[in-house]
Amino acid sequence: MGIATTTTVVSGRPKLRAPSGFSVVSTGSARPHVIREARYGSDELGEAGVLSGGLTFTGVARCGGIEDRLYAVDTQPAGTVHGKPAVVTSELVGNAVLAWEPEPGAVAYIGYSGAPLDRDAVDALRRLAEQARLLSPQQWQATRPSTVDQVNGFG
Repeated sequence: MGIATTTTVVSGRPKLRAPSGFSVVSTGSARPHVIREARYGSDELGEAGVLSGGLTFTGVARCGGIEDRLYAVDTQPAGTVHGKPAVVTSELVGNAVLAWEPEPGAVAYIGYSGAPLDRDAVDALRRLAEQARLLSPQQWQATRPSTVDQVNGFG
């Protein structure tokens, strides 16, 4: 409630004055300008037995929109990833997505398509997420990613 009461609108945009005990850790747009995402076959990752032979994807975005979407859909606690609380949902993309906040202002996720969401699938996503690490922009460019110019579904 305190955060809402300290939020005003200036020139048509929300402006937050953090209430006592809180700090602003990130500012920016709700919809990410860039999503860095990698896609793999679940069999390449050793999880085809649980996630089927479908697609596994992982990514990171720096925006509030993904976190907002996670609050708006049905999520379930999914343990931790690198010591950070994680949630899982089947209401964003693919069959399911496991998401966590690796650092303030960033949301990382790993998801899959091809098998029903069950406890074994959540465990597989968490195993894969524990192997994930954030890449700097230079490290990401060194992977020689392809670029797709489109409106993303997050945000």
